[in-house]
Amino acid sequence: MIKKIYLIQPTYRDTRGRLLQGNSLFYSSLALPALSPTIPSDWQKEFCLEYFTSVKYETDASVIGISTMGYDVLHASEIAREFKRRRKLVLFGGHQVPFSKEFLAPVCDALVLGNPDRSEMRAILEDAVGGRLAKEYHCGVHADHPFDYSILARHSSRFIPLLSSIGCRYNCSFCCTAAVGHSHFHLRDLASIRADLAAAQHLGRYAVFVDSNLYNDREHLLKVLSHLSETGSRLRWGAQATIDIGDDEPVLKQMRAAGCILLLVGVETLSQSNLATLNKRLDAGRHAERLARIRHAGIAVGAYFILGLDADSHEAFARTAEFIHESRISLPILNLLLPAPGTRVFETLRRQGRLLLENPESLLCNNERYATASSHCLYRPTQMSPAEAEAAFLELYRQLTGYREIAWRCWGHPPALGAILLHLNLEMRKEYAAMLAGIRQTDDTRQLCTRAMGRPQPINRFVRSA
Repeated sequence: MIKKIYLIQPTYRDTRGRLLQGNSLFYSSLALPALSPTIPSDWQKEFCLEYFTSVKYETDASVIGISTMGYDVLHASEIAREFKRRRKLVLFGGHQVPFSKEFLAPVCDALVLGNPDRSEMRAILEDAVGGRLAKEYHCGVHADHPFDYSILARHSSRFIPLLSSIGCRYNCSFCCTAAVGHSHFHLRDLASIRADLAAAQHLGRYAVFVDSNLYNDREHLLKVLSHLSETGSRLRWGAQATIDIGDDEPVLKQMRAAGCILLLVGVETLSQSNLATLNKRLDAGRHAERLARIRHAGIAVGAYFILGLDADSHEAFARTAEFIHESRISLPILNLLLPAPGTRVFETLRRQGRLLLENPESLLCNNERYATASSHCLYRPTQMSPAEAEAAFLELYRQLTGYREIAWRCWGHPPALGAILLHLNLEMRKEYAAMLAGIRQTDDTRQLCTRAMGRPQPINRFVRSA
């Protein structure tokens, strides 16, 4: 057997069955850069980021490693079947594996759960050579080595991905990260982070920390920020964190000094009852002041919202639109509640008989926006019908994606950041157009929109939707 492994990061298929490929991404996954250093030195390795380059099925590699991050899992299984037909050994790893074990097991030789370190990876590959692969390998959460950024250097990404921690200290019922980690998290060692930061600066000026929660550990974050400041880093970066970071003005000040320009936080909902249902230990009444502190630190705010929760009436959608405008949220990210298989929300809705999914795999039929079907109501809400929830969501999107409202959100930022925000908000407008293209605008749909939100009105008298 040739000691060679071919590592693949699959792309997606769009709704017409076409592979999504191109020349540039906003940012790439870190799966292959993280895996590369764990491959033993006596093994050859080859990589494929399928968005940029097609899978080379004629490879002479004896082992195929496929990393599936979520909604690429259907196409990933197609790749696996073809390599199995060619009598290759196929390993599956990545974030989606714990949630799709029954779906993936028949098309591969082994499932790798967790993040293998060098010794674990060597053991797996030795089992492959020896013909004794186990069906599953349960690895720890290992990422304490510098990542191989040479893999990303071959392709174009607007933002260079960085990672300081894995997991999240919160245990939200809707979150896939919580479903795996249960509020546990791993802090990467500072030497590895420093090495990654040095590599990233050679690839571009803009970066993004892809941590589920950059604010997992305050002292660890301060050490990372101090390194960025002390080395005179020219990186300008964004990140995702829990909204309680808005209480920590010293950290926000240090983040801005270290190059942070955009922070995405989970507002989720304006209802305290909904927060309790989601197991989100936050005070909804303090959302506005926390967002204001982030903005006052000189950092633009993006915010996640979940609509269609049990306490959400029709008025919740209109109230969300007003809150986004009044809080000067530069990038709103909206979804109807997504009952992802493996999460407690999914199990609760299934137990209550409220799921509208035929089977868990039906959720994995992705659209061409690299996103979930966020405008589709896949369950029965308590205060409206699924059709009413979808109509209210579409009307909310319509109001937020008018040109004047987009200009209001992007105005007042430095030119480079303003251009980034404008691009992201225009992508949001494209998403709205894609949602409309996916439904038939019947009289019934228009009536539902009117019932859900009232007759369409500007968000306030100064801003008119286009």
